[in-house]
Amino acid sequence: MRRRASGLLFLLLWGCGEDGTLCDTKATLEDYTGLDGCGFVLVLEEGQALEMGDFDEEPNFTFKKGMKVRISYIEMTETASICMVGPIVKLTCMEKI
Repeated sequence: MRRRASGLLFLLLWGCGEDGTLCDTKATLEDYTGLDGCGFVLVLEEGQALEMGDFDEEPNFTFKKGMKVRISYIEMTETASICMVGPIVKLTCMEKI
C-alpha cells in the first residue's frame, strides 16, 4: 500500500510549482515593448493578454518572444499599469513547455 500511495503523490505533484500550485494554463510570452509601459506579456491560447505583476517565485529562465509556458495565476484587481493590455496577474507558477 505504501508504494501505491507514494506513486499517487508523485502524480498529484507532477506539473506543479514548488508550493504545489498546478501550472495548468498554457500561454505564450510576447514582447510588447513598443507599447507605452509594456514589456513581456502572457497571451493565453484564447488570445487574452495578461500583464505580469508579481511572482511567487521568479522564473529560472530568460524570457524570449514566442516562448511557450504553463502558468497559474491570481488576478491583482487592486493594481493598475500604464500598459493596459489586459489584467495584471500574480504568477503562482510558471514553467517552460
